[in-house]
Amino acid sequence: MLTRLSIRNYLLIDELELELEKGFTAITGETGSGKSILIGALGLVMGERADGVLARDPARRCVIELEVEAKGLDLEPWCEANGVPYETPLLLRRQLDPAAVGKPGGRSRAFVNDTPVRLEQLRELGGRLVHVHSQHHTLLLNDPAFQLGLLDHFAGRTADVRTYGERFRTWRKQHEELVALRAEEARAQGEADYLRFQLEELDGAQLVTDEQPALEQALARADHAEELAQAYRTVEEAVSGDQGMLGALATLKQRLVRAARIDAGLAALAERLTTAAIDLKDIAAEAERLGAHVSIDPREAERLRERLDTLLRLQQKHRVRDVEALIALRDDLRGRTARIGSLSTGIARLEADEQALRADLQARAAAISAERMRAAVPLAQQVSALLKDLGMPHAVFTFAHATGELQASGIDAVRALFSANKDRAPAALDKVASGGELSRVMLALISLAAESKALPTVLFDEIDTGVSGETAHRVGILMARMAKDRQVIAITHLPQIASKAGTHLLVTKDHAAEHVHSDIRPLDAEERVEALARMLSGKKPTKAAVENARELLKGR
Repeated sequence: MLTRLSIRNYLLIDELELELEKGFTAITGETGSGKSILIGALGLVMGERADGVLARDPARRCVIELEVEAKGLDLEPWCEANGVPYETPLLLRRQLDPAAVGKPGGRSRAFVNDTPVRLEQLRELGGRLVHVHSQHHTLLLNDPAFQLGLLDHFAGRTADVRTYGERFRTWRKQHEELVALRAEEARAQGEADYLRFQLEELDGAQLVTDEQPALEQALARADHAEELAQAYRTVEEAVSGDQGMLGALATLKQRLVRAARIDAGLAALAERLTTAAIDLKDIAAEAERLGAHVSIDPREAERLRERLDTLLRLQQKHRVRDVEALIALRDDLRGRTARIGSLSTGIARLEADEQALRADLQARAAAISAERMRAAVPLAQQVSALLKDLGMPHAVFTFAHATGELQASGIDAVRALFSANKDRAPAALDKVASGGELSRVMLALISLAAESKALPTVLFDEIDTGVSGETAHRVGILMARMAKDRQVIAITHLPQIASKAGTHLLVTKDHAAEHVHSDIRPLDAEERVEALARMLSGKKPTKAAVENARELLKGR
């Protein structure tokens, strides 16, 4: 249960330390006095977003703390999973630093037991501690998804529905993937023949890396074969022919032989001439050998030209610059055609998985549907019985049910039907229920939920709108009955409800101060009489109103 709420520098509140009691607590005050500020502060400390300017003094930090008695709430696993030390009481704190107030990107921080946490963690923890119901939640009664969620809660199948929903999302993803693959296969089959034609053409070209430069060089040799052969013959003739350099060197060397015996310098020159002759012989032999390999074959030149033309034509066709790019394109086409062939296999495998998951979903949805239907009748009967206690003796509450295709919540569509009059058949809540009737239906559902689920604290924010008189008296009795097993806090304008509370908190607004501010404080016995009398007759309560207030308090 909530034990203490501390608020500093928040909207109309300078500083507030509020002790919260167990049982039933009523919060009253004039319209506009600031009761909603309390709900807003609780929302912030339980993880709601901080939108707008919330600090009373923008230059100071806004701090809201909530102390919770955690014994019996089984919060140790949550604390361990979120890296928060488990202590009791549990302390939740929300800080809005001055830079954050009213400025995008400003810093807002959250703590549990002085350990920093993310907002979503604080929100998750807050949902375990306090269940808030307001007029807005009453309007949710008209939402079929909300109605189905209520039925799941009472059927005890919330966890099963959550698991089903997760598997449904997996199935939908698989189904969408299957649709995409089928579309891809249809497109691929349309271009498969063209891809295979391109691949066969490139495969037929028998592409070889670095082939083109060698081919261009070989073609140049073939086109100039006569010229090359003549050049080699000229070299050979100039070196070793009858009038060649080797003959001249031999004659020169003979002339130097005698003189070389006398002069060492000439001997050295003669030796160098001998070396030059050896080199020239090598040159002549190499020219002869290379000349012998020059082929003057027009057919070979034509073959080379055709091969080069093939490569250049393919490059131009596929808009690439070299053979290496053609090879890369060929490999890509081979991979694409292989994938087209594997699409059918992949589709068949995915179809099997998708059908198996769909069958599992059908079975789960059928089981959930059966549990929902088993819970619908007793739930409707209990709600109808509570509505009679709340001043609607002829009220009938039931569920209309239909099944259809698989959806995120199962195969069921439910709609709450209601009638407050015995001469009217039940019809959709949003068509026949007034605001006060909706409030009582919601209250009945919440009271049943509180009995079936561990809700340590339930907070009603003016859920009694639209009721009065004897009905209000009955609503107060029901809230007091709920408070025997949990903490119930109700913001109300009705004295009949406030009188049933064990603790009465009054919210006031000081208009006389230099800066308007709100305050909230507990009332003693006499103050409660006066507060209830004001609620009954106005700012100046009559003697009859005071007596009536005392009677209301006696009837607690």
